[in-house]
Formats: sequence, structure tokens, C-alpha cells
Amino acid sequence: MPENQDVNQDLPLRLSPLLPTPDDFIVDYKSVRLAERKALSAIQVLAFNGKHQDAAAAVSEAIGIECSTEPGIVNSNGITQVCWNGPNSWMVIASDDESARGRGELLQTLQAAVGDLGAVVDQSHGRCCLRLSGARARQVMAKNTAIDLHPRAFGPGQCAMTSIAHMNATIVQVDDAQTYDLFVIRSLARSFAHAIEHACREFENG
Repeated sequence: MPENQDVNQDLPLRLSPLLPTPDDFIVDYKSVRLAERKALSAIQVLAFNGKHQDAAAAVSEAIGIECSTEPGIVNSNGITQVCWNGPNSWMVIASDDESARGRGELLQTLQAAVGDLGAVVDQSHGRCCLRLSGARARQVMAKNTAIDLHPRAFGPGQCAMTSIAHMNATIVQVDDAQTYDLFVIRSLARSFAHAIEHACREFENG
């Protein structure tokens, strides 16, 4: 398939729900950064009753990344994340640019693999992802969620569906360097980004 070719021309264009920023970062301080992960594919996979083991195995084989049936687990190859998203449910997330997939290709791959084992739905147009990183990132998150993010309780490869800044969201810890991906529904994206940005301001000077 030619690079960047659309697989399904009927999929909604992935336009950012956030206001334009003058550069690539919403926050760009020495100790903390906040940026939007743009043009993501976010595919919801929901296994039918009694089919979750087979559906997880089908997803794993199709994309080469383990799809865990254990709660709160994220597996990734550095480009594509397979994120537990509730009982018998996963969100498969990838940047089309980084993965060199055409728009809609990941959706079709998963639909073909899962078949009648579950439902596979494109949620790309309805989700916004912010990436928070830096030495102060955990402190910023401590202002906004009740989850214990200390390394003894939460680390790379883990995720949680929780309240962040009083909004329902999903948090994924990406690495040991305090990098977090924060997923929120599109309609809350501007308020969510503003809340995280405000929490970062304490660290503007270090």
C-alpha cells in the first residue's frame, strides 16, 4: 500500500479539538512538557461474552503486541499501544505517521482479525491524547488525580481509568522517565488541557 494512502475515505478527518498553539508544545518548561499526540488511530475492541481470551489472542497475532486480559495493563512496541479499557475491552492506539499505516488500515486489520469474536469500533475522532513528561510530571498529576503514582504502585506498562481534573480520563504510564499519556473524550479536551496546563505553571521556572 502506498505510504499515507487512505484505506477508508469515509472515516472522519482527525482534526485537533484544541486551540492552535504557537509551537509543538502546550507547555514547554525545563522540568515538564505537555503536548497533544495528533492524528492518532484509537480503535475500541470489545469482546463478546465468553470470547475475551480468543479475541485477545486474535488482536495479539494481528499486530504483534500482547493483548493482556489482566486489568490495568498496557503493552506497546513503542509505536502502537494495546491498552486495557475495562472488562473484556481494549483500546488499540497508534500514530498513523509513526506506524506508516494508511488512515483506516489499523481499523481494518483489527476488524478482520477479531471477526465475530467481538465488536471493533473506530473512536479516533472522539478521543484526544495529551502527553505529559518531565521530572515534575508526577507532581503535576498528583494535583489532578487521587491515584497513587509512586513507582511502588504505578509504573510503565500500567494504565487506569479514573478522574483527572474532575473529568473521566485514562492515564497510561509510558516509561520510567515520568511520561504519561492522558486520554479524554473530545468534547472535554480544551477544559482538560487547560487544567493540566494550569497545574504545570508552578514549575515554569524549574
